Amino acid sequence: MAIFYYSDFKTEFNSSNFGDDINPYLIRQLFNSSIIESKDICIVGIGTLLNKKNVDRLSPYTKKIVFSTGVGYGDVPSNFDESWEFVCVRGPKSASQLGLSADKAVCDGAILLSDFYPIIAESDKKIEKIFIPHLKTHWAAGRALRKIVERAGYFYLSPDVPTDFFVEKVSIAKVVVTEAMHGAILADTMRVPWIPVSIHEHLSFKWEDWFSSLGLQYENYRISPPIWNPAKNDLKRVIKLPYQFSKECLVEAKFRLLLHTCQAVLSDEAVLKSKKISLYNSVEYINKKYGDGMAN
Repeated sequence: MAIFYYSDFKTEFNSSNFGDDINPYLIRQLFNSSIIESKDICIVGIGTLLNKKNVDRLSPYTKKIVFSTGVGYGDVPSNFDESWEFVCVRGPKSASQLGLSADKAVCDGAILLSDFYPIIAESDKKIEKIFIPHLKTHWAAGRALRKIVERAGYFYLSPDVPTDFFVEKVSIAKVVVTEAMHGAILADTMRVPWIPVSIHEHLSFKWEDWFSSLGLQYENYRISPPIWNPAKNDLKRVIKLPYQFSKECLVEAKFRLLLHTCQAVLSDEAVLKSKKISLYNSVEYINKKYGDGMAN
């Protein structure tokens, strides 16, 4: 399958990650099978993928088509050859980094998920509030965080659960607090208010890029002090228990106050609709130009 997305979590750690794993599903829904099955053409999909390391990985393909991808996690080559076509990127910061015109800055393609999953009416929402950590934060601090946020009344939703389960839980929530950017993107397109937070993992560039694409003012709320999973060594765990407990209490208090002190975000419905139209126009262009499986 000629779709490029970040699959290292799967290949190196045998772990799913919602923001990456939506690619095979969504791209199959959007693009002609002749493109997807091509050995020469590669669709560069959803994610923060445009950096030198990934560009080098794609050199075997004769044509690389960029669809709603973001810049980040490394240097970006200053020049791309004719084998690259940037149909659209995540936002204006990515476009600027790549030297593209402003019209190429559309949005993250994950906003189209709400056209393939049902949007739940407010009266049918069953979860008061959800917390979504970044996958790496889940690995490093998930056992502690799950306990903390559940005491504070949140549903703890890790990004490594099956895609349908992840979408379902976000869809039936009244508000989402998320460190994972695609948790925010999904919440926004499913019309669930959301609050962006950082604990361990936060790349401001990609968040600002996506915020700007929807005309939103960038903001992020830091949850501190840093919290980690308890030590596995019994002696270390006993020694650090009072310190761990005090930190957990502070973090729990912040989660309890969060919804009272921070304004939840939701993009303008008209802006979101406009971005979807632009993405579908990009899909139509790609299908018409490359649908026969031959790069022009």
